[in-house]
Amino acid sequence: MANKNKILIILILALVTAGVYFTGIYTYFIKKEIKEERPMPAGMEPEQAEAAIKILKSGNFVDVDFIHKGSGRAFLLEYPDGSKVLRFEDFNITNGPDLFVYLAETTAPTGDLEGLGNYIDLGRLKGNAGNQNYELPAGIGNFNSVVIWCKKFGVLFPYAVMH
Repeated sequence: MANKNKILIILILALVTAGVYFTGIYTYFIKKEIKEERPMPAGMEPEQAEAAIKILKSGNFVDVDFIHKGSGRAFLLEYPDGSKVLRFEDFNITNGPDLFVYLAETTAPTGDLEGLGNYIDLGRLKGNAGNQNYELPAGIGNFNSVVIWCKKFGVLFPYAVMH
């Protein structure tokens, strides 16, 4: 009887461990900090380069609920050559599995992907903390928010409405 109990306990632990791994719940407890510098235009002195970069829009990341918390700022930057970069500064959000960065039309993101309206997928979130940059495709439209989205579970993480 004792061997059956040990086997049952081992089986239960294996199932729980597999569940934690495959759902990605463990990622909530991992902090990945990124420390990217703001890209600077080539061939300019630092002061000139800084002055040449236009801030088109900016916004603060906000909490979605008591689990999905966030802070920091998002900036939509335009460079003298016409290229654009989305930059996060002092960024810090709750981590999660399969997180992506979206630029969305909406000014009021909800837990419904269709509620974002038109959006552009900028790829995987590089890290849940720190300063990071995302190059934007040429000819992007008018987007009003930056959304962090969990593709695996279809869950809204913190977002920033851009003004």
